[in-house]
Amino acid sequence: MGARKMTDLMINQSVMLLDGWAGKLTWDLYLEALEVDIGHRYTKAAMLRHPRIKDAWDHAKERCRDSDRNMAAKPPEVALMHTRNSELEQRVERLTRENQRLLEQFVRWAHNASRRGVSLEELERPLPYVKTKELS
Repeated sequence: MGARKMTDLMINQSVMLLDGWAGKLTWDLYLEALEVDIGHRYTKAAMLRHPRIKDAWDHAKERCRDSDRNMAAKPPEVALMHTRNSELEQRVERLTRENQRLLEQFVRWAHNASRRGVSLEELERPLPYVKTKELS
């Protein structure tokens, strides 16, 4: 039986873990920590199939490399504040990149829909209500 397919929630947890990563970053360390968070161990190849995770990995790796150089002579309190600030800045950068990709995707979809003759009214139509069966 193969590995469980990663859900959006699992991908988000994976990315958030990278956003907050401090110190040495290796695939073994990351996959080990992620296994604790999501309860399943994935491979590096499986993780790299997800563009959000790959992008977050690349930026976390660069951030950790820069952090190691800059943190050597700072007092612990300053280092902690710097780490937290850096984590939040990286999260904002990642979310900005993700948002930009989604905006580009939306423009592409809108263009393709208009070429197929799909009207704005059809695109703006609310999703149908689907009654779910209550669990007893």
